[in-house]
Amino acid sequence: GMIRAPMKCLALALLPLCHSIAIDGDRGRSLPEGSSGLPLANHRPGWLARRDELVIDARPQQHGGMLIMQLVLMDAGGYWGKMGSSDRPRWLRSILATNRHHARTHGHAMVLRWKRTLALTEWQQQQCHKSGKGREECIKRWERENFCWEKFPFMVDYLLNSQEFTHMIMLDADAALVRHHVDILGGIAQQMHDQNIDVFLTNEDWLKNGENRINGGVIMARNSKWSEDMFQDAFDAHKLGPKMHKKWRIGETGVMCTSNEQICLNDLFYGHGRKIMQGHMAFESGIVYNRGGCTLKHCWEKISDPSMEALRMTDERLLI
Repeated sequence: GMIRAPMKCLALALLPLCHSIAIDGDRGRSLPEGSSGLPLANHRPGWLARRDELVIDARPQQHGGMLIMQLVLMDAGGYWGKMGSSDRPRWLRSILATNRHHARTHGHAMVLRWKRTLALTEWQQQQCHKSGKGREECIKRWERENFCWEKFPFMVDYLLNSQEFTHMIMLDADAALVRHHVDILGGIAQQMHDQNIDVFLTNEDWLKNGENRINGGVIMARNSKWSEDMFQDAFDAHKLGPKMHKKWRIGETGVMCTSNEQICLNDLFYGHGRKIMQGHMAFESGIVYNRGGCTLKHCWEKISDPSMEALRMTDERLLI
């Protein structure tokens, strides 16, 4: 059917944050500080970008296939775990384990990024300097937004990767692929093929007023030049801030990205760049593909369908 119109930094979440952490120990391999405690494979293939780590590669062929990507970054305050510690939250252990199982079941690869690529942008440092904040205080001030933005260079790295993945799905660390009898990635890829789109996003329709809000908790991209350009353009706009380029690789958008990534995506889709986005980006129901974890307990806004709270994990609509 149609992929419908479209914010949250979570997906089937237990905590409403974009960033996350590390877990469940590695076996027999000396790891850099910060990646310890993660459920990693016992080898690190050469095609991995930066200091990323492999969880599993269950692809039947050595090249191509689909990639599951999750950020597991350490926050400055230590709330999400301390460097070198393997004592990680049970909810995160469960989520990475279930996503690893899904990858194994359906023949996908899964990669984690535990080290951030950019602590602060130049314009953020300038703002902090004007307000009298030191560097560490400034990093904490912008940490949540910058952790959310790490998704975009993460995506670009694997769009350009020598493995030539056909599709990549970026999941917030609190996003779980919960229906293992369904090839969730394969189903999304088929929808993208049928509609000839490059980027698949979801809305917040589990909330009464969320149907037209894009959420960044689940993003799937087809390996195409347009996808590569869009993610690189948006990350460049974040780095440049007020000094944004009027003309992006994908066209003239007029968008300035000085908050988090999903606000930038909303501005792209609903603002001056809308015509550029049409035919390349589409949205599906968050109830199905990116449901807020608050529906398991109680949401901060009124939900659109009370049956979600009653059915919880037994709701057959729920995939992520």
